[in-house]
Amino acid sequence: MLSNKIFLKKLLILSGILGLILGVITIIPFICNFSFFVLMILTAPLLFIYLKKLNLLGYVEPKEGSIYGAIIGFVSFIGFSISFVPLATIIGFLYKGSFYLGVSLLFRSGIFVTIMMVLFVSILSALLNAFSGLVTMYIYNQIEPKPEDVPTQIDIQD
Repeated sequence: MLSNKIFLKKLLILSGILGLILGVITIIPFICNFSFFVLMILTAPLLFIYLKKLNLLGYVEPKEGSIYGAIIGFVSFIGFSISFVPLATIIGFLYKGSFYLGVSLLFRSGIFVTIMMVLFVSILSALLNAFSGLVTMYIYNQIEPKPEDVPTQIDIQD
């Protein structure tokens, strides 16, 4: 149970850092569509591949991959919003004709509306990443077979 809590903490920290990095990268105009696609769909597979390469992730059922993918998607979008929304709001205030004017208008409508929009889109990101995490773990399980349980045979003789 303790190792599961430690793994979840590592997963939360890694997905938050990935979300913060993608939030800063999304400000760049030519990369913004690709990085948002990575944020919404590919964060769970990227973290699963990274954890598999470091041997921190053992055999995971597709159902668990879906749960972990949802957690990764939700936390990474919250991290994304923490870095992207203030930067886009500043750019929208400075340059009135910029692409980020919509984010600054959303921010002007109230902090409650902004928080609700972030939560709704983070739930959408969680759903999409849950599916991609499920597919990733299914593919990994097809490539790497399930480790066999070694049965213990106890012969009791009278």
